[in-house]
Amino acid sequence: MWTQIVVVEGLHDRQKLQSIYPGIDCLVTNGSEILEATMELIEQAHRNRGVILFLDPDHPGKRITQKILERVPGAGIAFLNKKDAISKNGRKVGVEHASETDIREALDHWFQTTKTPKETVPFAALAELGLMNRNGAADRRQKACESLRIPWCNGKTFWKTVNMLEIPLSRIIEVIS
Repeated sequence: MWTQIVVVEGLHDRQKLQSIYPGIDCLVTNGSEILEATMELIEQAHRNRGVILFLDPDHPGKRITQKILERVPGAGIAFLNKKDAISKNGRKVGVEHASETDIREALDHWFQTTKTPKETVPFAALAELGLMNRNGAADRRQKACESLRIPWCNGKTFWKTVNMLEIPLSRIIEVIS
């Protein structure tokens, strides 16, 4: 297992992770309105041991991730595909609804973000690969996102994400081929 503390949204997410990884250390944000005290705790945890953000693959989860990354650059991130985190009744999305296999896969392949992202993948290269500004680009990008285990996004956000996570162009080419 890893030494970092995993940041999740809710108590049920933490319970799910603890059932899979007994002894795992988790911090709970308690939803999208993160208290200042919680944010300070996440910052301290990152300084001391590092953190891995493992938030729900929905709009509020993305918003929380961005909010934390603004304060804690260099945090790790693990992603679930939205389709893998839907409740049995189809009404809710969250880490707590994912299978043990999908959770293990996500946490086994977490990404380390960089404090000062550099452009590892030029914008033009993604266009040349047909991942943006072309017919069918959204479908190709969705395939790439699922294979890379990052959230589905539009072209510009895809470009920003692969650079923030320092995913090499060769890996992107590999997953879309």
